[in-house]
Amino acid sequence: MNFSDLFLTMAQTTEIDQTSLFPFPFSLHLLFCCFSLIFFLFRFIKEKYPYQIIMAVAIPFSLVIWISESKPLFYTVGIVETVLLLTAFITSLVFRTKEPVAETLSESAEEISAEIQDEEE
Repeated sequence: MNFSDLFLTMAQTTEIDQTSLFPFPFSLHLLFCCFSLIFFLFRFIKEKYPYQIIMAVAIPFSLVIWISESKPLFYTVGIVETVLLLTAFITSLVFRTKEPVAETLSESAEEISAEIQDEEE
């Protein structure tokens, strides 16, 4: 047995890594997507914000990447994900709850006018 050939073969096989698109395996990606789907559906049922249902679709949609390693599919999924995330961001800004400014201003005005009346007396 020639050890130099053995070491050379071992060195070459360790240099060959199977690269993937994600830094974690499919099972972990699937678990994350299922958890996020359940989380965003639950939050949508409770709060009814549109961005929650968009995110409930967008995150599991990334699993489509695992179907094939073709470049057009990869870019298509990237474009769809970008559109969905931008839509979710914009709808989160549009549908955010605003504090009732009119009530706060009227309360402040009443307090100021009460203080002024107290100072005049």
